[in-house]
Amino acid sequence: MANRRYLFGIVTLLLLSPLIKLAYDWIHLTETNDCGNMIQISVIISSFCVQLCLSSIHRGGILFPRESETRQVVSLDGIWNFAVPDTNNPLMGFQHHWYKTDLREVPKLEVIQMPVPASYNDVTTNWKIRDHVGLVWYDRTFYVPRHWSDVERIWVRFGSVSYAAQVWVNGHLVMSHEIGHLPFLSEVTQYLKFGKENRMTVACDNTLLADTVPQGRVSELENGRLHQDYTFDFFNYAGIDRPVYMYTTPKTYIDDITVFTIDVRESQALLQYNVSVLGDAGNTTCRISLLDKNKTVVAGSEESFGTLTVEHPRLWWPYLMHPEPGYLYSFQAELLDDNGDLVDKYTLPIGIRTITWTNTSLYINKQPVYLHGFGRHEDSDIRGKGFDAPLVLRDYDLIQWVGANAYRTSHYPYAEEIMDLADQRGIMIIDECPSVNTEFFSDTLLVKHKVSLSELIKRDKNRPAVIIWSASNEPRTQYSAAKNYFKLVTLFLILIT
Repeated sequence: MANRRYLFGIVTLLLLSPLIKLAYDWIHLTETNDCGNMIQISVIISSFCVQLCLSSIHRGGILFPRESETRQVVSLDGIWNFAVPDTNNPLMGFQHHWYKTDLREVPKLEVIQMPVPASYNDVTTNWKIRDHVGLVWYDRTFYVPRHWSDVERIWVRFGSVSYAAQVWVNGHLVMSHEIGHLPFLSEVTQYLKFGKENRMTVACDNTLLADTVPQGRVSELENGRLHQDYTFDFFNYAGIDRPVYMYTTPKTYIDDITVFTIDVRESQALLQYNVSVLGDAGNTTCRISLLDKNKTVVAGSEESFGTLTVEHPRLWWPYLMHPEPGYLYSFQAELLDDNGDLVDKYTLPIGIRTITWTNTSLYINKQPVYLHGFGRHEDSDIRGKGFDAPLVLRDYDLIQWVGANAYRTSHYPYAEEIMDLADQRGIMIIDECPSVNTEFFSDTLLVKHKVSLSELIKRDKNRPAVIIWSASNEPRTQYSAAKNYFKLVTLFLILIT
């Protein structure tokens, strides 16, 4: 028992992902008295803790990968290898260093094919995979073009892995991320083999506990299997459920862009913008161009931060409020060196619109708006929460066919490709973070809740379709601890917006 308490202390102090906590829960559930086995497991988990602490994701911008004259994008979607560890030894993948070899070469490991992006639960006919609780493993090989050795930075970006993930490239841990439905990325340049085969491995954990967003709890069934409980009314789909990209940037590059509308009038609009540059920004200048749909430059600047004045603007309007809803401009940011040569370029679709409100009305571009719409879900047959382009397009056609102009992303952030279509079609969005049915309030949960909001807003801040940020869905506000908890959440939300 002393060893168990010591192990739990390690986990609590480090405040790591559910991967570690699941390990402790599993040890506790087995009620083992084998001191040698406990020491062995402690060593495994201590090593895993060190790996998690050494890995990180990029904490700057989260711009969607877009090709340009200075950037190349390669999809890593497709058929990956997939394996579920023995439920009697869920940490065997770490124990035997599965991330250092091809999963198909692991002795006695059943490896199947799994599409990415897709939730893994409904792809097969195996109920044990559908209802699995805990770790699963993915890997695949890919080639990096030889000429990319001349490229200064190479990144890997996941649109989402639910719920927690660790990613290795050629056996090196390159990033860890907790909270599903949100993107994460890391530079991987130093770990790649140019002109040769590379391998990417992902450990994914779907466990929901009292300090995850959303919350859940795990219990042990009579047959020894783990069972996941939660109070929200949708299935806890898991896996690499959104696209995976590898892409390039220059050493000095555009890391983030923020654009918002200050004011709109019939003859003029004012936009404030900020372009964040990482690298040797001191030797570059930033050229800003705002282009309409005809590729005509309608405003510009030679500064990385400032205000654009747009004469006779085409405003972004919701569906049914204007003959041409969802009008988008292209905000083009270019970095130039001392000779005027192009260093980096990124183009961001934006809409010009304002949102104001009173105690009784909501206004877009100073006109009252009425929301007709739905609470949606991202689920689909077989793919789960995996991005399904035909289904998404069909859904938008149905939304417009019934005369709706809005929906809520119940109850988590939706795929960026889905959000793009809302921008383009003029469908208003209430954008929800993954906090749903929160009932156990703690400082640890508060930190993660804030992270989920900051990552969501960082991702969707430039979208004209997003008119409301949702801090939580149906939390248990009747509990006394909820008052101060959501006061802090609200203050944080005000601060970052």
